[in-house]
Amino acid sequence: MKKFLSLSLSVLILYCSSFCLYTTFVWKDNFIKPESYYATAVPYGGVIKNDVTDTIYYSYKEDNEKHINPYKLPIYIASSIENSCAITAGGAVIGHYDRLYEELIPNHTGITFMGQFVYGSHDEAVDAMHQELYKKMGSTSKGTTVEGYKSGMKSYVQSKGRNIEITGIYKNSSLNKSSYMAALESGKLLTVFLDGFSMITGDGIKTNNGYDTITQTIAEGLHTMTAYGYRNIKYYDTSNNLIQEDNYLLVHTGFASAGLGMMRLNKYITIDDGYIISIT
Repeated sequence: MKKFLSLSLSVLILYCSSFCLYTTFVWKDNFIKPESYYATAVPYGGVIKNDVTDTIYYSYKEDNEKHINPYKLPIYIASSIENSCAITAGGAVIGHYDRLYEELIPNHTGITFMGQFVYGSHDEAVDAMHQELYKKMGSTSKGTTVEGYKSGMKSYVQSKGRNIEITGIYKNSSLNKSSYMAALESGKLLTVFLDGFSMITGDGIKTNNGYDTITQTIAEGLHTMTAYGYRNIKYYDTSNNLIQEDNYLLVHTGFASAGLGMMRLNKYITIDDGYIISIT
């Protein structure tokens, strides 16, 4: 009888162990959230939804906390590749640093005109760079994952004999403000992964007598942008109380029709991830 009970208990333990192991893998396979693909077009990426205008009334404001990289970003668009916003964002980084290290985009260079640097035009060399990024990021017709973006950027830059540093600054559902401000001020760039966002282009912020109007283009979907600067505006009432603080990133929007613009961080946006990038 004892032998039978011992045998039965061993079988039960083995069964339970196998079941637990099985359920662990089934749980893992079925419930881990898959990686998102960041793209530009429906159904995988961003689609322009509508324009909205916000009005902020105030007694006075502080609009002196800003930084703009004097070289900004080249407005290259990987238009020949489907759902290519992450490739466009990475290409803006590569193009920005190519002014220092011309081997990053072979057979391509900018010029200095009237004492100011001008990026080279979007040519065959830029197309080749985008195609190489597409392959190294493991991109598909769906778009590019965050991990694919990071590994692809590293592989591309290292293949050109340069070093790249990619530092995550996204924590607790937001970007670390002091970290990205310090990084941008030092000449580094910031790539942001978004799930719903807004863009401000042209004269999107207008100052009137006692109020500002902010016109933004709202977009849905997963998208990627690279930033080269920031701007912070604080609004106060007559009692010197802070009414509102708006934080913006100066970005390559990733859309050919928009070019460079601003992204408002505290409204109409969901940030999934963000990385400071430096190439040496």
